[in-house]
Amino acid sequence: MDETFNVGTPTKENIDYAFKNLIYYVTASTQLDVYSKQKENFKKVLAEINTILATYVNKESLVFINEEKLQNIKFDLIDLDTETKSLKSYFAEWSLLWLDAIISLRMSEIRMGGVNSGR
Repeated sequence: MDETFNVGTPTKENIDYAFKNLIYYVTASTQLDVYSKQKENFKKVLAEINTILATYVNKESLVFINEEKLQNIKFDLIDLDTETKSLKSYFAEWSLLWLDAIISLRMSEIRMGGVNSGR
């Protein structure tokens, strides 16, 4: 992880970094041969992630992202991680970790009352 990344600091840079990584791992998971059986499920998760990303980009805040939607994505990723544990890939696990980072950043933003403009 980047040295300046911190889930307790909801800066635009930290939020963007978490989204970039989440999208990378989920998108890559749709392309990996090892995940061919789960491809459609990863595509479904990616579509859901794109909806929360759109909310963040348009509102410039994680606060407006529906908590239930985040939890549903998390449950889908937990299922995919569990399903793929025996495979020689860590992409599902890292997707889940980056979603957790976004959830934590959202909670930090709520506690702090908004996105910090600085680092």
